[in-house]
Amino acid sequence: MRLRYLMQEMLLSKEEFVINKRVNIQGLDVLVLSFTIEKDKNRLWLMYENKDLIVDDFDNEYPEEFKTNREELLNSIEERRKDKYLYIKEMEIQEQLIRFDSSSSAPIHDMNREGMMQLQHFAEKGLLPDEWDDVKLESLVITVYEQAEGEIIPNIDKEKDLSVVLHIDENIEEIPIQCPFTVEFGKQDIGSEVVYYDPILEKEKNFFINEIYSYDVYEDTLTKSEQIEDLEMREEMLKDFNRAMENLCPRDKNLAVIKYETLDNVQLNFMMKDYLEAEPIVHDSSGSIGFICKCDETGINGYKLRECVLQAVDKDFSGEIELELFSRYVEIPEETVECF
Repeated sequence: MRLRYLMQEMLLSKEEFVINKRVNIQGLDVLVLSFTIEKDKNRLWLMYENKDLIVDDFDNEYPEEFKTNREELLNSIEERRKDKYLYIKEMEIQEQLIRFDSSSSAPIHDMNREGMMQLQHFAEKGLLPDEWDDVKLESLVITVYEQAEGEIIPNIDKEKDLSVVLHIDENIEEIPIQCPFTVEFGKQDIGSEVVYYDPILEKEKNFFINEIYSYDVYEDTLTKSEQIEDLEMREEMLKDFNRAMENLCPRDKNLAVIKYETLDNVQLNFMMKDYLEAEPIVHDSSGSIGFICKCDETGINGYKLRECVLQAVDKDFSGEIELELFSRYVEIPEETVECF
């Protein structure tokens, strides 16, 4: 490695404004370290302990193999829950507003050389609390937020109060439900209801089914692509789309779509039971592309209508279909935190 590449991983600030404040953000205890002015970027630095990231060496040596798509999807939800990522969009300091347009986060470990150098920097500044002396490195996370490109460098006076106000953006968390049900393909009668148990609210909730219909994604995309006047650009777009759709929906099939309503307009995630119980396929994107859309219409039961695209079915499919309310989404509201 050449020295200049190593130096790109170092925290070499032209000026640093130490904040050193402890705050609680969305239930997570966080240490707000400092704001740095660097050669080509300005950054806010945070650090916190996340014990959920600690795994046994045995688990690292033998990665888990999933027998079904269900197992793989549930694991993905759990891994995202462990990340505890914080979306900070703005910071106020000395009556100046600093916006952030990018960020990164990584736990400290032996292979994270950049993180090790950052850790050393903050240790030399005396910003690491004594109670972290005995914590495992892989549970310590450094998160950095970059000031939006093109914005003016803030004029901060070190002789004045360096208290800051952080504006945390809203977030969404996925919660497993796994409630199976069977429904007839096609339009449903008013009051077609399914009741499920919500583990977060610890009570029963319900949703109404409006319709299960068949969606020809290839024909629809081809029709919409005609709005692109540049023929070369249109062909390239269709080529990329078809490549991405190969595993999601073969050309001789359509996608099933469920239209549903909920009393509180909550977003639900449905899947076909056969897909959940099937063995995962390498590069299979059918569980991850996430065709979940929100409509502006009102459903037949009087509540806002939503749609969720399921998996592929035969173009002439009819009769009963076995589905599952696999998960729902919890909206974590935006938050303002004062660091005094």
